[in-house]
Amino acid sequence: MSEITSTVEVTPLTASVLPPPTKGRLFVDCAVLGLTAWGGFMALLAQAQERFVKQRQWLTEKEFLDLIALVTMLPGPQAVNAIAAMGHRVAGWGGFAAALAGIVLPGFGIILALWYGYSMLSGHPGVLRALTVGVLAPLAMILAQAAFNQAKKAAPGVKEKMLAATATVLLLVIPYWAAPIYVLAFGAAVSMLFWPAPKQAEQGPGRRLTPLEMLLCFAPVGLAVFQLVPALLPDALVAQVGLAFAGLGTTLFGGGLVMIPLLEGFIVDHLKWLDHAGFSAALAASQLTPGPILSVATFTGMQAAGLAGAVAATIGIYLPTALISVGVSGVADRLKGSRRFQHAMAGVRCAVVGLIAGAAISLLMKMPFKAVPWQTVALVAAAYVAVWRFKQPPYISLPIGVALAWLLL
Repeated sequence: MSEITSTVEVTPLTASVLPPPTKGRLFVDCAVLGLTAWGGFMALLAQAQERFVKQRQWLTEKEFLDLIALVTMLPGPQAVNAIAAMGHRVAGWGGFAAALAGIVLPGFGIILALWYGYSMLSGHPGVLRALTVGVLAPLAMILAQAAFNQAKKAAPGVKEKMLAATATVLLLVIPYWAAPIYVLAFGAAVSMLFWPAPKQAEQGPGRRLTPLEMLLCFAPVGLAVFQLVPALLPDALVAQVGLAFAGLGTTLFGGGLVMIPLLEGFIVDHLKWLDHAGFSAALAASQLTPGPILSVATFTGMQAAGLAGAVAATIGIYLPTALISVGVSGVADRLKGSRRFQHAMAGVRCAVVGLIAGAAISLLMKMPFKAVPWQTVALVAAAYVAVWRFKQPPYISLPIGVALAWLLL
């Protein structure tokens, strides 16, 4: 009897019931996350950690945390990149495709539905005005809260706070659509030239990138040329949309919120695919989906070039940086151990805080304070109470803002 008991105790009973990481199961799990993960980057990753580490046991806790650390050092939408890299790690390239499609498609469908709703409001100017003005204050408060939360870690000291404040001012005063790129470069330069270098991190394995990993890293990075030199974009509108957003994604550090001022300058002021009211609607739509904020690209692509443009924009904003994450994941320890890289990123993180704060201020500056002063102040106060005081999520605070704008304006 004792031998039987011993045999039962050492048999991994749970192993037989845990599902393997198949492509179909990855897609379904990631699609569920894409439909339910409200609350931004960390909320999505927290749910992914619960599902894939604790429930499925496809990754260890350390492996998952290493993925998060990796994507925070790379350009693009961080949560999507982490999910895609995880899919590749547990199920190869089929897993990569399944995880990426699963996390992106739900938001894609919701954004299309919201775009159709927005387009139908063109014959109702009063409702359209309430929508485009009413979302500004809640969006500004959401961004301000994000900047405040990021500043706790990225800008803890006086010099870091000063750099973040300088980045905010530079964003607001530089009259050029590419100002966010220069502000990020400015943050890196300040850190490397004037701040003490960080301590040497523990070096990881010394292997170099394989040819495939080099291709995955450097081929997508080359798409940044379409962001830095827009004149190189092709004449065909759908290709233009896809490559423009691919270039935007590969120059984005710090998560989707950083892209807001860059997006507005690029697609409103430079390419003129949207006006400022349309951009506010796109930003609001992205906040009303449980997926990444960069679904604003889908809305813009739909407005600029129809369904083909929406598909091209979505692929452009997500796929290149997801490939970069897979390519770099093999040498992540080397990157984390690079003292020069970490030195530059210290300043970039401060500049990111400033860019998000500047985006919040720029949204508030679009509100009609001169035309309807007390009504506008009431909208801002209500947004502050909803977002800061009662911590209401976007799918509650944004409709409240629109309803109040309808009543007051």
